[in-house]
Amino acid sequence: MKKLTAIVSLMSFAFPLSAQVNFDQGVDVKAFVAEASSAEIALPEAKITGVPTYSSRDCKKVEFRADSPLTSADITLRSMEMYQDCQNFGHPVGQICTPRPQYYNETTRVVITEARQLKPEQKEVFEVCLWGPFLTIKPLEAVYKYKSRVTFDGIYMTPKGLIESQSKAVGTGRCTLAMDTGNTCIYRCPEGNYISRPNPFPVIPSPNQWVGPIHTPCAPTAQQSPIGL
Repeated sequence: MKKLTAIVSLMSFAFPLSAQVNFDQGVDVKAFVAEASSAEIALPEAKITGVPTYSSRDCKKVEFRADSPLTSADITLRSMEMYQDCQNFGHPVGQICTPRPQYYNETTRVVITEARQLKPEQKEVFEVCLWGPFLTIKPLEAVYKYKSRVTFDGIYMTPKGLIESQSKAVGTGRCTLAMDTGNTCIYRCPEGNYISRPNPFPVIPSPNQWVGPIHTPCAPTAQQSPIGL
């Protein structure tokens, strides 16, 4: 009798509560085990949505000349990302994934915060891109170097002086700073092409309402790599 009591006590802990036992009618061990083995076990729901499997990029060019206004026309960009939503249905179905598109629309403008002295034959061209939720700008043709600031109502470009003349840059073989985005430094090389480098000291967000973001400026020059990057 002691052995039977011990077996029943162990089984009461070993099986889920859905396997009910009526002790007034005695214990049918075989039926008890069969019911416990057939009991449904709820599996946790698992969904994977964090990493896109595809992301489109939409870009438009903005041109400024000597007689152009300091604010561009509105620029509307659209981008799409594709995600996989995966859910685990347990055995024997396993994991089932379904595609889910995510659409992004952005209307912005480029604002030059200060007047520049452009010659009639000079122009500055920038490329504004929306890649997923990320809005970026880079120079394609620039006379001045800029500090850029991307906000919800526009991209603000502050001139920081003329880019070093190409004749001087050719002598050094180095690329000169054209744009500082805070996290990325963009340089114009003597051949007229542009390269980008990550800022080794990116912007540190504002720790409180009294202290603004901490920004370390980009280095004024950079060496172009042998493969042109």
